[in-house]
Amino acid sequence: MTLLEEVKLRIRVKNSKFDEGEIQPLIDACKQDMKRVGITKTETDPLVKQAIIFYCKANFGFSEDSERYQAAYDALRDSMALSGDYGGETDAVP
Repeated sequence: MTLLEEVKLRIRVKNSKFDEGEIQPLIDACKQDMKRVGITKTETDPLVKQAIIFYCKANFGFSEDSERYQAAYDALRDSMALSGDYGGETDAVP
């Protein structure tokens, strides 16, 4: 399953109407945000994948839980950025 397919599953989108215009740009923005704070692991890492899902849940559509998902993303991103396991040059987020 690709990352896009997994994100769509987790945000409960069944069609491809939003793939290129909304969902993929959110995934790309999240990757860039993680790169900005020094996270260099790839999307195959379970915590990186979960962070991308939180980010997409927070920013896709209109949900009363958006703030909760954004806070979860921020906390996970920040803890990964502070961890020595997620920095470095070897496994850069594409």
